[in-house]
Amino acid sequence: MDESRGAMREKVKESIKRIDFIVIITMTILIGIGLFCERQAFLLSEEQNSVFIKHLAGISIGYILIIIIILVDYHFICNVSFFIYISMISILAYTLIGGTNLNNVKRWVIIFGIPFQPSELTKVVLILFLAFLCNHFKDRLNRWYVLMILIAVTALPIGLIILEPHLSSSLAILFIFAIIVYSSGISYKVIGTALALILPVIAVVFIGVAVFKVNIPFVEDYQIKRVLSFLSTDESDDLTGDYQQNQSIAAIGSGGLHGKTISTESEKDRTYQDIYAKESDFVFAIVGEEFGFLGSFLIIMLYALLIFRCLIISAHTSDYMGRIICMGVSAYLIFQIFVNVGVATKLLPNTGLTLPFISYGLTSLISSMIAVGLVINIGVGRTYKGKR
Repeated sequence: MDESRGAMREKVKESIKRIDFIVIITMTILIGIGLFCERQAFLLSEEQNSVFIKHLAGISIGYILIIIIILVDYHFICNVSFFIYISMISILAYTLIGGTNLNNVKRWVIIFGIPFQPSELTKVVLILFLAFLCNHFKDRLNRWYVLMILIAVTALPIGLIILEPHLSSSLAILFIFAIIVYSSGISYKVIGTALALILPVIAVVFIGVAVFKVNIPFVEDYQIKRVLSFLSTDESDDLTGDYQQNQSIAAIGSGGLHGKTISTESEKDRTYQDIYAKESDFVFAIVGEEFGFLGSFLIIMLYALLIFRCLIISAHTSDYMGRIICMGVSAYLIFQIFVNVGVATKLLPNTGLTLPFISYGLTSLISSMIAVGLVINIGVGRTYKGKR
């Protein structure tokens, strides 16, 4: 008994020595910024205290899960990823039937009074399962049936999420899939042939919507309206499709170079207070107004550092499956950050994706922390050959 306890203590000590603390510290700073932004977002709400407590609870759960993930071999997690994947598919299917309907969409399941959004966690689960499959078929990656299996495994959750509807999460999963396939070692010939078959279909669909106003099954009118409003030069669209984005730009612009955090202006008079979903989809408006251009730039640099460390760990691990996971997590973070900031600055059409670690949303927060925990686990592993 004493020997087993001693071995466990040694394992924990060794794991702590191998932890990439740059990743931990960067993530923690971003989470701290998120806490401040949530305080500002709910400043005028009677639920401010309860929301803050829930957010703290989500952070605590996230750190506990990171500790557990670090102590468990990620190969074991990947080996059981099929069962986790099937469970997530079941939950996604249940969401369509028995999920909570908010704003005419079914994206949430209520667990112990707390909304749980399965589509967010699905992104991380799919990264694990795709990494497992790529590793399983490593010697047969250039066989067509392998690519078909990967496509089918990805298409199933995408289809269920589109039905919610949540198109932006579906696109996030598609991007993650593309990066994993590119990183897996599948030959460019196989990938190129697949793209040659898929891209013309996408082009026809886009032209049909943009030019001929064709209705697409499972794509809601408001989603098409947002895209058309974004592409339109008609100023009258500002009152309908992209009003939130115009308010967001105004908030970011009003922050100036240094922001308003230390200004004498009342916090209740901030421009972002009029923005719907300022705590989640438009949280970057709060970042821009409170921290200004310099603060926003530094926060983006923190994200860049986090992603850079993920890529460094991916490059330095000798384990194929670990490398795929790191690339998937990097893709997940890049897409979420790019889309959230792009929407807030009106570089992209208005769509709903959270900013990792900063936006309010317990499922999104915990999913992001789990994803980073997996990367830390890979860096801790003995197959990692980089400098600590």
